[in-house]
Amino acid sequence: MSQKGKCGIGVNAEGPPHLQPGSTVEIKPPEFGYQGAWYTATIIQRNTPIPSRRFMVQFTHLFQDQKTGERPLRMFSVSHIRPQLPPLRPRKFKQGEDADAYHKYGWWEGVILQEWNNDNYLFMFHSDNQSPKYVVFGVNQLRLHRTWFNGYWVPPVQESELAVEEVQREEEYNEGDLVEVRNDEDGSNRSWFAAIIAKPVGNKRYLIQYVTLETEDNTDFLEKEVDTSHIRPRPPDIVVPDQFVMLDQVDAFYKGGWWKGVIIKVLSGDSKYHVYLATREEMEFKHDELRLHQDWIDGKWTKPSPVI
Repeated sequence: MSQKGKCGIGVNAEGPPHLQPGSTVEIKPPEFGYQGAWYTATIIQRNTPIPSRRFMVQFTHLFQDQKTGERPLRMFSVSHIRPQLPPLRPRKFKQGEDADAYHKYGWWEGVILQEWNNDNYLFMFHSDNQSPKYVVFGVNQLRLHRTWFNGYWVPPVQESELAVEEVQREEEYNEGDLVEVRNDEDGSNRSWFAAIIAKPVGNKRYLIQYVTLETEDNTDFLEKEVDTSHIRPRPPDIVVPDQFVMLDQVDAFYKGGWWKGVIIKVLSGDSKYHVYLATREEMEFKHDELRLHQDWIDGKWTKPSPVI
């Protein structure tokens, strides 16, 4: 660090450290629907010739091909690229503070409108493309907004803010661990399936056995080799309300997996609900087919974020 709380840009003739191949960065795509958010990506290479200000990158979560599961390489100008903000400790926010909220795999710029309860805050997106415009986020889904300017973070990142012990790491699992596995085919993290770790197979990959999906001949449960990025721990049990209410964010049990959705209609008297799924389908579910939605972010489970 060139001075306390600031990261220098370095003296590498081919550019600062965060623009070297293999570096993790944040990118703000100019495409419609992504404007106003910063997404994690990896620098693959600089476009030739050396003076070029454009870089080939690969996103961590965005633009996954639904057939192959691969993420294409994309070219971006240096003006859309900045270093990855280091992991920070959770903090209290004040009304009117500029903040970023982790939402749909990106950090979206906005402002804190007010403190809600239990370390939750009512947040307003700056982007006009976001609907709803106002969402309640937990403190672990928020960070103080900063700008990368001339090689430094503004406002500076103080050492007291750094979450040294909470640096994001790849999850490690043991044989017999109960987990959930993301569906490779839906392409947007919309469904998760219960599974058991059968064994590690090396290179951050595991052989898993599904708990609810069977082989084609129905003689055994389906096994599959998956990357650790497609695995998360089994969500903790949280109290399910006696009755869900409008706009509750839930997971619905459907085709052997848990699909993200939101309650759009409560059917009186028979404990059934109309749920609008992330697949853009509206379906009816019983009370015992639903659970409150939880997000696994940076190695922690976060509370559901109510839609306002």
